[in-house]
Amino acid sequence: MVVTGSAGDAVTALVLAQGVEAGIGIVNALAGVVFAIAFCWRLDQIRRTGWGLQPLAMMVAVASLTVAFVVVNEAVASTLNTRGFAGLSRVAFYALLAIGVAALVVVFFFPDRVSRERRAGWEALPLVASLIGLQITMLVIPEEIRTETISEWTVQNWGFALFMLIASGYLAYGFLACVNSVRKFYATADGYLRVSLGLLMAGLGFLALGAIAQIVFVAVSAMNVARSPWLVTTNRVLATVGVVSFLLGISYPMVYSRVQSLVANRRRRRLDTELLPLWRLVTGAVPEVVLPDTGQLSPTTRLHRRVVETRDALTQLSPYLPPVFEYAQVDVQVRLLRSAVSELSAVADGAGDKISGAVRDLAPADGEGLEADAAPLIRLSEELLLTEDAEVAPIGRPAEDQESGL
Repeated sequence: MVVTGSAGDAVTALVLAQGVEAGIGIVNALAGVVFAIAFCWRLDQIRRTGWGLQPLAMMVAVASLTVAFVVVNEAVASTLNTRGFAGLSRVAFYALLAIGVAALVVVFFFPDRVSRERRAGWEALPLVASLIGLQITMLVIPEEIRTETISEWTVQNWGFALFMLIASGYLAYGFLACVNSVRKFYATADGYLRVSLGLLMAGLGFLALGAIAQIVFVAVSAMNVARSPWLVTTNRVLATVGVVSFLLGISYPMVYSRVQSLVANRRRRRLDTELLPLWRLVTGAVPEVVLPDTGQLSPTTRLHRRVVETRDALTQLSPYLPPVFEYAQVDVQVRLLRSAVSELSAVADGAGDKISGAVRDLAPADGEGLEADAAPLIRLSEELLLTEDAEVAPIGRPAEDQESGL
């Protein structure tokens, strides 16, 4: 069977709409999971750092949006409509979105605490008006269309159209207010924070455009100005893209921090391994600098501990090292260090005389931070390992090769 003309266009539109609906369902499910995780994380942060208007607003926003995505579920919506009143799920969804957006406006309003509190008080007025308007308009909508999807037919009812205009109007206002606030901070941000804020602005902007598209659809369809069913699909696509971008913006700092932590731990494990030859040499001569074993340590803690122990041992060895050590080449420093360790070991065995003198810090750090502190020690350790390999290699060669000079 071949479908042509308007029938073919209708089938194409139907397939496209079904694809959009499936994509929206997947995004909603993923968003619900992400927001639930973010909500638990926010509760833990509040437990650790205490309350405040901005943390509280963020928790309210995440909680409201999480429950909103739960309300979208067909089973939950059916239960609400059955046990409450027809249309309760739609009122709950848009009310939760409005509360979440109002809280986001407060979160993204970056001036001082007093100004933010005033903004929160001011935001309560349009929020309450919108929530009351949603409830009243839903009650005047005929029951048979309260749970119907938005279409050219349903918006012919003035109550349904007004409900959608109130919901979409408040969401458009809230999203645009958030974009305006984030934009001001975005101009001065840098690094990963700039990326995060950029994704947030894009997501909030798409969500605002989606709400505006729905407003235009309701207005032109209710007044029979023009047919524009494509605006409904446009709204859903923009909302989906906006939610994805918003989720990426919220998640990016956490993901970035986690990735940086994993990379740093891997790098510090490698540095710890590279420092091991020097640590063994100097702590073997000065074992009292080794701290008690406390069990499993993080890579950062283990590296920091090994650096401290190595530097403590070098300080104890410094009287046995001549002043030339401080500006000699690394290979010369290693030879002098081996000699100092041998002398100190001889003193411990009673076969040598103890050298008294002022202790001094050796191998100064390359800069600030743990890795800069470890850098000169690792250069010594690498040279130490190379010279050990060079000394071991001739020992393992056949006697005739050594005699022949090969």
